[in-house]
Amino acid sequence: MWAPIAQTWSDYRGGDTQALIDAAAPDPSDTAGNASSENGNAVYTAVECTDAKWPTSWQRWDRDNTRLHRDNPFMTWANAWMNLPCATWPVKQQTPLDVRTGKGLPPVLIVQSTRDAATPYAGAVELHKRFKGSRLITEKDAGSHGVTGLVNPCVNERVDTYLLTGRTDRRDVTCAPHATPTP
Repeated sequence: MWAPIAQTWSDYRGGDTQALIDAAAPDPSDTAGNASSENGNAVYTAVECTDAKWPTSWQRWDRDNTRLHRDNPFMTWANAWMNLPCATWPVKQQTPLDVRTGKGLPPVLIVQSTRDAATPYAGAVELHKRFKGSRLITEKDAGSHGVTGLVNPCVNERVDTYLLTGRTDRRDVTCAPHATPTP
């Protein structure tokens, strides 16, 4: 997404205000006419809103996301708006399950960047503690929400090996951040 976003801002800086307006407009492919996209959003919201307890107070949402935004500015508010329906979701919010690995299960591989606002790093560390024997791949000083399958060979080679063979490294791994585009 870097290239199209950069092009939009470049066009805007060059005097084309319509480029920024068009980028902020609703995506016509994400409408009721596109049932798969609409269904995907509905399922995401239903799962997110009932999987765990969410704050119901706007003051808490604002306070928490303002604090999170200081260190993770890229996705914080976009993620907050996407999940805000959970504050008033009409279905009972659940208590999260205490999930642990059992005998005979394959090792668990967790991949996380340290500056992801949508799924903060502390959550990956906590999950790693709960899944005894799991391996954590950390993309240090990176802020992407989607870490795998992008442009970091250190991450991709390990994830590919895990998916193809079930094998993980003997220890947790810290990878340098993926390359960012040159302006």
